[in-house]
Amino acid sequence: MPIDLNVRILGSERLGEFEDMAGRLGITGIAPSIELDKPVVMSGKGLALYFRADLKGKRIHSLRKELGLLRRRAMIVAFPLAGVETSNWAAEDRRVDLLTLGSDNIGRTLKDSTAHMAKHSETALEIQFAAILQSTGLNRSRVFKGFREAARTALDADMKIVLSSGASHPINMRSPMAMTYIGLMLGMNRVDSREAVFNTPQQIIEHNERKLSSEFVGPGVEIVKRGDKREKD
Repeated sequence: MPIDLNVRILGSERLGEFEDMAGRLGITGIAPSIELDKPVVMSGKGLALYFRADLKGKRIHSLRKELGLLRRRAMIVAFPLAGVETSNWAAEDRRVDLLTLGSDNIGRTLKDSTAHMAKHSETALEIQFAAILQSTGLNRSRVFKGFREAARTALDADMKIVLSSGASHPINMRSPMAMTYIGLMLGMNRVDSREAVFNTPQQIIEHNERKLSSEFVGPGVEIVKRGDKREKD
């Protein structure tokens, strides 16, 4: 079930354009930048819409507060790769799903130590390929180089990778197969690239659906069957 975990819709009135493009491309779910009423909403066109929250704080104290407010509301919580201190915090916190690299933070480096922390907390590196499509010449080469280095660091640490469009216009969205070829261009092998498009996004969604359900108690603890509340005579 291919899901694009990052589409940047500038207004809810444009949502239909992205839904139509997703349908044509064979994408079954998207995480738009607009706020949703629930963690997951099924659109009238049969597309799953996932509430994505991108943390915006600059300091760990404010990030913790922001994360606490958003985690029970959002299906996906992401943090843009930044300085070492905040990136390491996000990589260690199991409530953060994605460390993102895209148009807004080109040039940021994924450190080996950060990638190893993320591996243990199951936080994935998200590479938004819109930055490649929107760049030209030497600037495109710089974007490719940064993305390839980040992908290699993640793979060496066994950190999961997610490929998403980061599209601010439907024309920048790509089919799942085209997304896997972008992964190959970033130096990933065919298995890892397919995993980053088809499997890892779905696994993150399924994991968070369980955590957001009323049956979830804590890591490794879920309510399997509720007892009868009626008092016995």
